Amino acid sequence: MSLIYPIHRSRRRRSVAIKIRDGEVQVHAPWAVSEAEIQRFVASKQEWIERHRHRQQQQLSGLKRRYWRTGERLRWLGEPLVLEVHVATRKTCERKLAKLVATVTARSNPENEPRGIVRAWYQQHALAWLDAFFAAWPATHPLQPKSWGVGNFSSKWGHCSRAGELKFSWKLWLAPEWIVRNVVIHELCHLAEFNHSARFWQLVARYSDDYQAAEKWLRQHGMTVLNEAYLDYID
Repeated sequence: MSLIYPIHRSRRRRSVAIKIRDGEVQVHAPWAVSEAEIQRFVASKQEWIERHRHRQQQQLSGLKRRYWRTGERLRWLGEPLVLEVHVATRKTCERKLAKLVATVTARSNPENEPRGIVRAWYQQHALAWLDAFFAAWPATHPLQPKSWGVGNFSSKWGHCSRAGELKFSWKLWLAPEWIVRNVVIHELCHLAEFNHSARFWQLVARYSDDYQAAEKWLRQHGMTVLNEAYLDYID
């Protein structure tokens, strides 16, 4: 089977890499690598590519694309919420039992405005969750972050800087709470091991009994939960 794929070249990249996003293949390569070399590399990874493309396409086929309209489903810590979009004189977003009610103004963009309001709600409540988590974190624990916050990452769950600052994607809080806890512990462990070496994973295992199951969940659902066109997963 012949693959058609875009090639993204970069002067900073040192090797060829294949990325599969939304079931489509993308190739990232250094400027100096010829197209013939890239084609040979892609051909050598054909079986891997097809396996991952098939898995992603299956996941996407089971989910509805997001248009930020009333009736769409979101999640908070894994629990389903039904989105309701209303028009009024003031922009607000609040949870009412199993509903997330976003209020926009009459002049709002029908897609971008609800998206922004909902994102702000998630960021606010995710930060409150983090504040509560670290309030309960022992002051004598060897892993102590300098700060924490919530951002809008599109391809990662969280980040630990060398200055000891932790930041997480607001989309993480669509996942079940045990997944959120594992990602926070993962980033905390980077305070001691700024890598993914065997020592790092030993440290993660010390503080989380179910980290392997969490890593499997993140690999399985990251493509759809981190993607704003879906922001959901199949249970």
